[in-house]
Amino acid sequence: MKLGRVAAAALAALALVTRPAYAWDELGHRVVARIAWDRMTPQARANAVRLLENGPLNAGLRELMPSTGTADERGRELFVMAAVWPDIIRTRTHPGNRFAHSDWHYVDHFWEQKTPGDRAIDRPDVHVEGLLLQQLPQMDRTVADASASDSARAIALAWVLHLVGDAHQPLHNSSRITPQDTAGDRGGNSFQLAGLYPRSNLHAFWDSLIGFSVPWGAHDRDEAAYVGDIAAQIEARYPPSWARSRLLPNQPQQWSMEGYRISRESLYPAWLVRGQAAPPRYYAQSWAIAQPRLALAGYRLADLLNHALD
Repeated sequence: MKLGRVAAAALAALALVTRPAYAWDELGHRVVARIAWDRMTPQARANAVRLLENGPLNAGLRELMPSTGTADERGRELFVMAAVWPDIIRTRTHPGNRFAHSDWHYVDHFWEQKTPGDRAIDRPDVHVEGLLLQQLPQMDRTVADASASDSARAIALAWVLHLVGDAHQPLHNSSRITPQDTAGDRGGNSFQLAGLYPRSNLHAFWDSLIGFSVPWGAHDRDEAAYVGDIAAQIEARYPPSWARSRLLPNQPQQWSMEGYRISRESLYPAWLVRGQAAPPRYYAQSWAIAQPRLALAGYRLADLLNHALD
């Protein structure tokens, strides 16, 4: 896969943080943002681009605007890449690192499983970790606040783009307690699989799932075309009419609990063995689960931004 602008930073960051550097990786966040862009009103799009163009100096946000393409294409790609910015800035040498918050990217609801395939037990007695559900509504309010500065709204917008994507990666909402992981598996990070990164643990497997499932096609001219092709495939399979009754506007707690339930019910089958490579059927099962999550993330993001920016 040709997407590589932030891959080196991601690998370096993995050694520095207790959580992964990515959720859905760069490609996944771009696909979610592209689906949202496709469903946003012209006014919301224009306001989003204007804000991002006025991001703080030396934050690396406005610099994501490509130098080639039409004005509409450049604005769209600035918007799409802004969804990745909160991960890019986790590299400590990045000038935008002052805006990084590692504990905003997830919210761990704990559950327990005594043995593989055993009954899942809710553990509400274990304190939820991560600030995603606190920060997403706060960033949304800042985006919608016309009295706030454009630079503050630009930072908040990039975080909204990113956190809605994070909220729909099931393992960003779950931590499984087992005899091997008595404090929880940190969203599958401690569930080791055989193979090199990203096939080395369950969380990284899920982060990179999209690229494995939809390889770069011969007709994909560039990264934007590749991202757009994946978004179009997902939108065709799960159209807006499918999502209409599932939007749950402004209910990130419910979006998160969907991911939590999916993690409990589907992501840890007894035949997925710790320390062994994920079998081919797990790839197929996971991609079938991931596609509606990506679709909902994009549609919900569009609905949120249409209300905040139109």
